[in-house]
Amino acid sequence: MLRFTRATVLSLLAPALLVGSSACKNEETPPPEAPQTTAGSTTGATSAMGDTFGALRALHTAEVDLGTMAQQKATDPRVRAFASKVVDDHRARMAKDNKIMTGLGINPTDNPVSQQISASADQEKARLDALSGADFDRAYIDEQIKYYRSAIDTFDKDLLPNVRDPQIRSRVEEARSRANAHLKEAQDLRLALINK
Repeated sequence: MLRFTRATVLSLLAPALLVGSSACKNEETPPPEAPQTTAGSTTGATSAMGDTFGALRALHTAEVDLGTMAQQKATDPRVRAFASKVVDDHRARMAKDNKIMTGLGINPTDNPVSQQISASADQEKARLDALSGADFDRAYIDEQIKYYRSAIDTFDKDLLPNVRDPQIRSRVEEARSRANAHLKEAQDLRLALINK
């Protein structure tokens, strides 16, 4: 199962939030107005953002790969349609991330978080690949429900309470809304599969 602890997701997203907003608990510490001009701090921020986008790329790639597998293996047309939506959404997110990276001059970097995501995704793909028919359909939808529940929990408990920058907050809220829509659809689909 593609499982990411809240700590993993936070380590993935925290650098982006910290660079773009005041996520400090200490209200007396003002947010940085602009990136520091010293080589070390600029390199550090760029490196952190490269790690963040590397992890995001691994996450999107994992969801696209699992969704593509579901498009091919699912026997229920509703599961295939859901998988298509997930694939389209994550491909669109990758395109937006690429645009942001190009604008910031950042390259995604492989790192321990991205490696953990890829390894977890490989395990889940192997588990799902061994299944077929209705067993595959249920297992894929169950994995999606658990994944999106975990994502929403992280948004609500860790990310949204700490984002101060309005633009970044808007992006996080948009991502949470998309995750919630996918979760609701997956839950409805799971009920339909049970009643089938």
